Amino acid sequence: MKVIEIENLFVKYLDPPRLALKGISLSVEEGDFILLVGRTGSGKSTLINSINGVIPNVIKAEARGRISVFGKDPRESPVYKTALDVGTVYQVPESQIFALVVEDDVAFGLENRGMPPEEMRGRVREALELVGLWRKRDHPTFLLSGGEKQRLVIASILALKPKVLILDEPTSMLDAIGTEEVFQLLRKLNEEGMTIIVAEHKVEYLLPFVDRVVALENGVIALDEEPHRAVAKGLAKFGVEEPQVAALHRAAKPDDALCPITVEEFFEVDKDVKIEVISEREAPSGEAIVKANGVVFKYPGNEEPTLRGVDLEIPEGAVVSVVGPNGSGKSTLMYLLVGLYRPTAGSVEIAGRAPADLSGAERVRLVGYAFQDPDQMLMNVTVRAEIEMSLRLAGYRGRALKSVAEQVAKELGIGDLLERSPHKLSVGQRRLVSLAAVLAPSPRVLILDEPTRGLDRETAEVTMKYLMSIRRERRMTIIMVSHDMRQVGDYSELVYVMYGGRIAYKGSPEDVFAEAEKHREWGLSAPQVYWVTRRHGKRSASLKFVRAYV
Repeated sequence: MKVIEIENLFVKYLDPPRLALKGISLSVEEGDFILLVGRTGSGKSTLINSINGVIPNVIKAEARGRISVFGKDPRESPVYKTALDVGTVYQVPESQIFALVVEDDVAFGLENRGMPPEEMRGRVREALELVGLWRKRDHPTFLLSGGEKQRLVIASILALKPKVLILDEPTSMLDAIGTEEVFQLLRKLNEEGMTIIVAEHKVEYLLPFVDRVVALENGVIALDEEPHRAVAKGLAKFGVEEPQVAALHRAAKPDDALCPITVEEFFEVDKDVKIEVISEREAPSGEAIVKANGVVFKYPGNEEPTLRGVDLEIPEGAVVSVVGPNGSGKSTLMYLLVGLYRPTAGSVEIAGRAPADLSGAERVRLVGYAFQDPDQMLMNVTVRAEIEMSLRLAGYRGRALKSVAEQVAKELGIGDLLERSPHKLSVGQRRLVSLAAVLAPSPRVLILDEPTRGLDRETAEVTMKYLMSIRRERRMTIIMVSHDMRQVGDYSELVYVMYGGRIAYKGSPEDVFAEAEKHREWGLSAPQVYWVTRRHGKRSASLKFVRAYV
């Protein structure tokens, strides 16, 4: 049975005028599991909002063409009625959290439907247990980590038991193990009959589970195939990072029509492929520019400290990743390093200074910080004003102010957005604006909390290469908080693992992934290339250091 039918759909936004969907047609059968991919701005979110009726009922846009969801046109029904059948999880979890306490937030939608209290309590518990948040049912929602907030929103939607579940990058803030758990949950729900559509950049995790891959490009459907054929036809041209085993297979056997998508498939079909590690990762050296000694931090009102004696030293000019499960204290540690908080005990130094004692002008020149959620730092009416604000604080004026802002925006690919409101941009574009604002004053230390969240893989790769180039030019120190293990493997010289508010381990990416095999609680999942090279008696966490041939 067809649950969603779309024919020749055009969607045009009005402010500013932009044609987002250009005559697309899509049919979704009951029980389908569809992966929706494409570059930032390709039309994925527009398609999602057309299916659930948010366009044009909430977001004003012209929508022409036929849309049928369970036999009804969502444009002609109130959004709350469509939501009885179609549940949607959006990119930014804060936009869907309404209550102060976790279990109250899950109950919110059920209360609005007039559900009896006894049934409601059962639904709330079931949903929170499914996403692993039952033990935090009485926690304040505003104290949850970004990944925990994403789990909470998923629970709130699952409690409503929709027939169709649509998710727009639901795991962008989750650790690697958490991501796997959420996708395993989606697989279970799909096997039980739920229709699922997921827009996601983490295709490596999802490809083994889905029935179809639908790729959007400039508002049209450019590909609709089963996973192996989709990978064989090439996902990179849609801004998607293909599985690493597919890249290794293609390098060794460029003429093959099908590609493996899992490590197990690679070992099965590519027994004859030889793997060579062609270079080794260099360890960072030099004097420490960032130091933390015995750092303890407790949030007001909390009985237990979030940080419990953190020690770290980061050499100047190094690229360092801080990893670990959601809620382990990573973002809190970054707040202390940038001077937003003072330690409850212990000390933090950047270039010999306590960050919390720095003036605003001193801080932007010494340490820049891009929040996990860019909306927490965007406050101006235009992108230009956003970038210029940090430059003014650093002492820039006149022609230099304008030229530096324009140059940074151009280098990050947002030069054409300078006069736009940052609040009307996509999540990925807002991320780039926040990066431009902290990069513009050229700080000595750059702290990035999930630096490529919301970006398609192509844009993420361009952004990371740009960050690495300016790091070399300026001898800038970069500290990344990341759940993207491919990114960690590709760019990090040193990795700190946080668990339970402490530093649990430090070492190269390869050493960390080897140790993580014994510690599932760390929330780490090594990239595919690590497992392939390990099977061949070597170890590398990056494709950049590996050659595959027959």
